[in-house]
Amino acid sequence: MVECLALFIALLLPQTVAPREAQADRIEVVVPIEFDHLFNQASRSGRLKLFFNRRGSKNHSEPANGPFFEDPQPIYSVSVQSLQAGQAIVIDAKATGWPCPLDQLAGDYEVQAVFDNHHTERGHHSPGNLFSKPVTIHFDPAARDTTVIEITESVPAIALPVLENVVWIDEISPMLTKALGRPTKQRAAILFPRGYDDVYFPRRVWPTIYVIPGFGGRFTDIDGYIRMLRGKNSSVVPQAVWVILDPESPLGHHAFANSQLNGPRADALVQEFIPFLEERFRLIRNPAARLVTGHSSGGWSSMWLLLTYPNQFGGCWSSSPDPVDFSAFQLSDLYADETIFTNAQGNPQGSYRQPIGPQDEKVLMTVEQEIAMEHALDPDGGSGEQWDSWAACFGPPGIRQDIPQRAFDPTTGKINRTVVEKYWSRYDILRLVEKNWKELAPVFAAKVHLLVGARDSFYLERAVANLQNKIAALQQADLRAGIAPLKGDGFIEILPGATHDIAAVVARGRFALSMCEYLKKQGLSE
Repeated sequence: MVECLALFIALLLPQTVAPREAQADRIEVVVPIEFDHLFNQASRSGRLKLFFNRRGSKNHSEPANGPFFEDPQPIYSVSVQSLQAGQAIVIDAKATGWPCPLDQLAGDYEVQAVFDNHHTERGHHSPGNLFSKPVTIHFDPAARDTTVIEITESVPAIALPVLENVVWIDEISPMLTKALGRPTKQRAAILFPRGYDDVYFPRRVWPTIYVIPGFGGRFTDIDGYIRMLRGKNSSVVPQAVWVILDPESPLGHHAFANSQLNGPRADALVQEFIPFLEERFRLIRNPAARLVTGHSSGGWSSMWLLLTYPNQFGGCWSSSPDPVDFSAFQLSDLYADETIFTNAQGNPQGSYRQPIGPQDEKVLMTVEQEIAMEHALDPDGGSGEQWDSWAACFGPPGIRQDIPQRAFDPTTGKINRTVVEKYWSRYDILRLVEKNWKELAPVFAAKVHLLVGARDSFYLERAVANLQNKIAALQQADLRAGIAPLKGDGFIEILPGATHDIAAVVARGRFALSMCEYLKKQGLSE
């Protein structure tokens, strides 16, 4: 048995070239001296991460594109305080990692190393990070060979190409900069409809549709919207100025919710960014002409914006939102369960599933696996992945002011009830509705349009069903009190048989028709 499996990272010219196929119990990741100019003083601290993809895995992608939900793979990392030329940084059995200590790993893997300085952007794909090309390595606990991996690549800056009928916004936010104590931007892609620049077109000012991408999505993800606005079916697409917002922060998807760690994101959007856009472009300065939509994390964000700023938007069109009831947070009850890792019978809680028949399904990733991968990426809670992202949005600062305190122990899953009740519960939409039903009843009747699949891949239909039942109970209580239920175009629907991705496709068509009808009723369509 090998006593120590070590990884050396040194800013030195390599003496040997790494073979494409190698056998190792020890890896030296070498950053050639000519790459030293890519570092500046601010970017020399961060975290070195190793991503693996087992030979024969279902993930047909480079290792550094992990974490993978359909087939979770090993991850290891160490903190780097100051990366200097000639420095050797060791990853061994003491390193943070999953699923086993590094010296117990066995088999053939593709491996990539990433140096993540994660100071201004989220995660290991951030511009300025350095990474290696994949190298195939055979791991054998009994071997004593060494393989060298060269870090030769860097993540480029975000490309903002010149495109017809698209304007990029990349503006410093005074409100967020003041709150967070660092320069913080609000970003968006502005997509214009046909007729916007036509002097003969009857409309001069336009309604606005604000799109919030889901987890991992950016304001640069616009190809689908361009095709939608310019394609053969554009006549059934709402004719409006489409604003693709950017929900990314160094700590993950900020969800356009005001929070301690991400800053006043909702306030900055509504009070600062929207007025800026309406001043710069020909947008109708009327809340009824502002629509907001999103899927998954973007679905939760669009609902949250509408419910916390109900007088600033004409409606939300939200699909498959992140949990809207924290007693059905995927499969866990954050208010009553002891752990998020297992159910009452002690069986692992699923986090990601796929159907394999009319009734059967297969769990591809458990909550414990997902959180273990996040913990391997950053044991302090700053990975920016899904659960750490929720912690940054819903919770207080942790061991440092710039990273979140988790609502659970990442190694045991034990839930911290104090954090959940004192902090997370403020973002529980079901509780918000129950508390403010008098004010929100007309909002749900007229402005909330919500779809989710009955077989959502992340079990998100459970929370939506609870919200649906709670609203029905509140309406029944109103009836008993002699208050007639309000009528409107709002709806909450659970789509039979639909998964997370299928619901997104269905919602795209349903929401387009619903938005068109809404704009027509408001006198805002052609």
